[in-house]
Amino acid sequence: MNEKERQLMRQSKWKRLTRQRWFYPALYITLVAVILAGVMVYQFQASDVTEDGTQNEENPSQVADNNGEEESVPVVADQEDLVMPTLLGDQAEIITKFYDAEASEEEQEDALIFYNNTYRQSKGVDITSKDGQPFEVIAALSGTVTSVYDDDLEGQVVEIEHDESRSTYYGSLSEVSVDEGDEVTQGDVIGVSGTNVYGDEEVTKVHFRLLEDGEPVNPEFE
Repeated sequence: MNEKERQLMRQSKWKRLTRQRWFYPALYITLVAVILAGVMVYQFQASDVTEDGTQNEENPSQVADNNGEEESVPVVADQEDLVMPTLLGDQAEIITKFYDAEASEEEQEDALIFYNNTYRQSKGVDITSKDGQPFEVIAALSGTVTSVYDDDLEGQVVEIEHDESRSTYYGSLSEVSVDEGDEVTQGDVIGVSGTNVYGDEEVTKVHFRLLEDGEPVNPEFE
């Protein structure tokens, strides 16, 4: 058999093979398998982490410093803004202001408390309701209740610590709904307004103080 005859025989075998029903499905499955294998190899090579555990340059979420160590990303928690310790909204009225040594003379006069024939500087603000009705008193910030007690002049008192340097004081309460050691969230009800011996003893109110490092500061409620 010469070379030409051998070529004709090979061509004849190939034609018979391509006429088989299983030929093209088998060919299609083989091609799909090859393509999928190529995709998997590509994805593995393009992954964020290499075999030695180092970070791929395509992912900038982690950045190495000069020593090859990852820089820590500081996370700053949202700090709460102080809120008025009532849910009265526009019905809340400040009747005694905080005594500020840098305030105007008129503002300082509004921050004096007259008791027992003596004027005293207010260490906080007195808040009442415009309709004169008792109202719920809420935590102005989240924190831990550190003290609950009765004061001869201020009525029932609740003190809450918020961090190492900041705390709040709620006096002139007629009812208290928290205990020492309770964890409270900003807005939680801690008591009900009441009266004290300072000013008009018939006016229901809460005497509120904001303290930083133990010293009263102006809560600056408008």
